[in-house]
Amino acid sequence: MSTLPLSWINSTKNTFVNYIKLGFSTFWIYSCSISNISTIANILKNLSKKPNANFVIRGCNKKISKYLYQNNFDSIIIGKEAIIELGQDPFIKKSLKELVKRGLKNGIIKEIDNSTKSVKKLEEIKSNSAHSNEPQLKYLFLDEFIPETRVFAFINKMNIWQGAILISLNSPQKVQTELLLRRISAPNGMMEALINYIYNILKKEGFKEWSLGEVPFIVDPNDLMFLSKPYILNKIGKALKYAYNYEGLYYFKNKFATRWENIYLCARPTVKFRHIFMLSAKSRLLSLTLYKLLR
Repeated sequence: MSTLPLSWINSTKNTFVNYIKLGFSTFWIYSCSISNISTIANILKNLSKKPNANFVIRGCNKKISKYLYQNNFDSIIIGKEAIIELGQDPFIKKSLKELVKRGLKNGIIKEIDNSTKSVKKLEEIKSNSAHSNEPQLKYLFLDEFIPETRVFAFINKMNIWQGAILISLNSPQKVQTELLLRRISAPNGMMEALINYIYNILKKEGFKEWSLGEVPFIVDPNDLMFLSKPYILNKIGKALKYAYNYEGLYYFKNKFATRWENIYLCARPTVKFRHIFMLSAKSRLLSLTLYKLLR
């Protein structure tokens, strides 16, 4: 199986494993650079320093969840992944065509070479995005312009980045979005024009799918058994909408997505609420929630 969890990079060259501890014997493997999902067996073996070691992996689709189940993992549904099937053109919609046209009047789009200068420009637009004054989420996606990623930027006539999208390779046929950045003062249609440009590039390069990433707490009611862990987690997530506007994220990504897939949180031997709490703390989602509550 070549498809990987979200924010895991498909690579046969530079391999790495990024993880943090969620407790005394629990490891959250939040990102890897490996060739395929079967390599996870070696990763788990190397990390299993204690017989009772637990592991957490998020961003898993149904196939990965089933594979991990065969390796003694439990899973719960936590949201959906927005996917653009590159054989289907979402930009045939008149509304999107108009937004793309409007955006292109205000600048140009190009892929950016990886350099110290471009890394600084990416950081600069991060610090001038809509929620830059809030606690920033960590470990849920790649947030650095490393050699294994690609960046496309929308640049205005003053040579200022108005928006940027960072992507990585999830499988030989699938690209995934890591960062969607928009300057506060960016013109209307800029992001639509940027997504349209990348869509055409990836289609020309022969890729089959482009993931726009996960939207948490968007789950079909039939997938939520009353008072089950996914049910309770979903209710908690919806109660925190004031802090994390997942609905706005869903509506934006749904303009482009041609398919939505369920996304699971997997853990060995079982998913526990303390894992979810610690994951929320380490990812700074808890800090963001408290920040918005106090304000």
